[in-house]
Amino acid sequence: MDTIKHLLFFYFLLFSGLLNAQIADDFSDGNFTQNPTWMGDSANFIVNSAGMLQLLAPTGGSSQLVVQGHIPDSAVWMLDLRLAFAPSASNFLRIYLLADQADLATAGGYLLEIGENGSLDALRFFRQDAGARSLVAVGPSGAVAGEPVDIRLRVRRSATGDWTAEIAAPGESFKGQFSVRDTAYLPGTDHFFGLQCVYTATRTDKFFFDNLTILPDLPDAQPPVLQQVVAADSQALRVQFDEALAPGVATMRANYHIPGFGAPDSAVLQADQRTVLLELASPLSTGNYLLECTGIADTSGNTGGLQTAAFSYTRMETPGEFDVLINEIMADPSPAVSLPEVEWLELYNRSGKIIQMGDLRLSDGGTPLLLPEGLLYPGGYVVLCAPAGAAALGAAAPNVAAMSSFPGLNNEGEQLVLSTADGRVIDQVLYDLDWHAAADKRLGGWSLERINPLAPCLGPSNWASCPVLPGGTPGVQNAAFLDVPDIDPPRLLSAFPRDTQTLSLQFSEGLDVVAAADPTAYRIEPFLAVLSAAPVPGNRAAVLLTLGESMQRGQVYQVSVLPQLVDCGGNSAGAQDTVLIGMPETPLAQDIVINEVLFNPATGGARYLECYNRSNRIFDWRNFFVANFFEGTEVEQIGLQRLFLPGQYIVLTENPADILRRYPDVRADYLLQTNLPTLDDNEGNVTLYWSDGSQTVTLDSFQYRADWHNPFLSSADREGVALERIRPDGPTNEVGNWTSAAGLVGGPAGTPTRPNSQLGSVSSVGEAILVLLRDRLSPDGDGYEDFLEMRYRLPGPGFAATVVVYDAAGTPVRRMVRQSLTGSEGVLRWDGEAEDGQRIRPGIYAILAEFFEPGGRVYRVKRPVAVVTRF
Repeated sequence: MDTIKHLLFFYFLLFSGLLNAQIADDFSDGNFTQNPTWMGDSANFIVNSAGMLQLLAPTGGSSQLVVQGHIPDSAVWMLDLRLAFAPSASNFLRIYLLADQADLATAGGYLLEIGENGSLDALRFFRQDAGARSLVAVGPSGAVAGEPVDIRLRVRRSATGDWTAEIAAPGESFKGQFSVRDTAYLPGTDHFFGLQCVYTATRTDKFFFDNLTILPDLPDAQPPVLQQVVAADSQALRVQFDEALAPGVATMRANYHIPGFGAPDSAVLQADQRTVLLELASPLSTGNYLLECTGIADTSGNTGGLQTAAFSYTRMETPGEFDVLINEIMADPSPAVSLPEVEWLELYNRSGKIIQMGDLRLSDGGTPLLLPEGLLYPGGYVVLCAPAGAAALGAAAPNVAAMSSFPGLNNEGEQLVLSTADGRVIDQVLYDLDWHAAADKRLGGWSLERINPLAPCLGPSNWASCPVLPGGTPGVQNAAFLDVPDIDPPRLLSAFPRDTQTLSLQFSEGLDVVAAADPTAYRIEPFLAVLSAAPVPGNRAAVLLTLGESMQRGQVYQVSVLPQLVDCGGNSAGAQDTVLIGMPETPLAQDIVINEVLFNPATGGARYLECYNRSNRIFDWRNFFVANFFEGTEVEQIGLQRLFLPGQYIVLTENPADILRRYPDVRADYLLQTNLPTLDDNEGNVTLYWSDGSQTVTLDSFQYRADWHNPFLSSADREGVALERIRPDGPTNEVGNWTSAAGLVGGPAGTPTRPNSQLGSVSSVGEAILVLLRDRLSPDGDGYEDFLEMRYRLPGPGFAATVVVYDAAGTPVRRMVRQSLTGSEGVLRWDGEAEDGQRIRPGIYAILAEFFEPGGRVYRVKRPVAVVTRF
């Protein structure tokens, strides 16, 4: 009851001289032992953390509580109750409205019962005479048959003994249950109200009660009170009052006013008769507002004056592409640096919209997973993780939200996609372990951060390791943040034929969708008309081209892009970007040969296998396999959608980044990351074969041995040195067709993705073996003749070399090459420095070069050279 009615009731008591206490308890004091005092099975009840009386019995049975007080002649009982189960004959509730003694089992009075067999439970009203119950009235079938039963109960007794009962579900209006007259027991002082719970062992904590009042049923003399206003959406308000309203005035638009908006377009009274829905003429913006209402009357004719209620509205908008970004990724938190060992993702709202996170989904390749509810404000961050790690991460970072099904993040990398409920991609990141530039950060404990969220189309170049402790910046601006504009053009990385008239193109970054859909932005030579270009949904960096005619097998085509193709930042594509394509064919034996193998890498280095396409056909790597059949069988499928064109060198390795770091002039686009079978350091087998269905073709099979290395190399020197094929058309398993890769002056010993250093050649010997382009140098830094260039060409592979510079007295002043393996041909350069790094004095010097053939023959060449100073 409202406060005014309470005051009227107290006035009535004083006026009548009744001093007995009324019965009311909302359990807000946290107990049921005082104000008022309940009696009975107290040990089986508690007041829970929600401020409700709750049954909490140790075993199944029956428990009751009673409270004594004054029950008026004309009374109204109000009680909130919740039975968290479907009531039955074994689990039911009795509510003693009026009892003449505390022992409910033998008392006389009236009670309600909820619970019976079947699914049509009704509210039943009994009179009890010295413990014997007789049914007086029954409400509608099924009214209290739900699971759970969650109702507000209202029972009235008039001074003449007329009983009525009503119930209301949460948020709904009261519905009548029964009306009946019975005057056997009269209200008065020192009567009792009671609750009896009967339950099995699984229902010992499923009974809940709150907001009990037993008050005089006084005439309503108060106008309705405005309780709250809630914005249902941008153009609808739900206005709630404390009692049923008179429909005529409740639906009058003029009775409502919002400063700055005026009266609503319409006012509609809802089914509960207490709520009015106001429709507004124009939408609300995010902010705080005030509703004024006047002249609102209840069903008794009580009319209120001016009342106001404040309300607020937050306008949530649907996110578009790049409105929310995947901004930071902690895929490998172990070993921890300083943050908890928890996987997490950070999202950043780069838009001006307020976005409901619950409308978004996150996927790592599987079923998109629902994000938790919560508002993401403009410029705001949220950190997503699994529930198990939320507490630990929340102690170290702000704005942590637990996802009930957070995807496991692959340490090596995978594609993450942020999308809306209808599947529109908002952002996606195909992250990779190699985005960590520093090797120690690739071991774990460091996050990957987006450098510039204002350039969302950029790919790997826009990501870096977190540069500061504690290893990540969850919930705040990235430490790697730099507002550097995107000025790099989009690069055409690859093309692949889906069929004879469809090409799939992949670019280095996201493209402008309008420019990407322009078929004139693409050129194919020999000429093929491009009928249409379609950006791939959800991937701005990919485009599908439809051709006007079919590509012919055996023909290599060149795909290029024109400057009208631009990226998201408006940068035009470079004209130099071209890729070669063709229709894949079935290979034949020896179409592809094993050309170079690094089976004993340097410490910490990666193994690799180089293949050479010596045919005039084009192949697709998806159906190729690499095997080791030496003392067993170990097979790895390459399975990559990439073309292998005639004359290309392709290197297969598990760590392309390591190959790029260790060797010069490596073509990154010729490196394929794939698993390799185990390659023993001493001997083994490498077999390349193709298989599709029942057809299998062995392309090449190499039985390698460590002693096939150049005899000048000791066992220790062979580590990190690749074994190179001398002649692609020579026998694969002939020892004379393989030798060690050359590595002059401490350089790496291998030529991945390039022609072999020991590629077979024929040349004359003698004086022509070493040629000086000029016989003098002037190392004074003026840009003219500052160094001496020497070209050598040897009669075959496998040579080692020693090259020394002597002064006029025959004293060695610089040892340029010290017994190192050389290629069949190459260039040496001397910049005029002595062994100690100082500039050499002017004068006459001699170059002595000695080339050692594996069979023991030595070629010696001596060349004079003058060191001069220009004036």
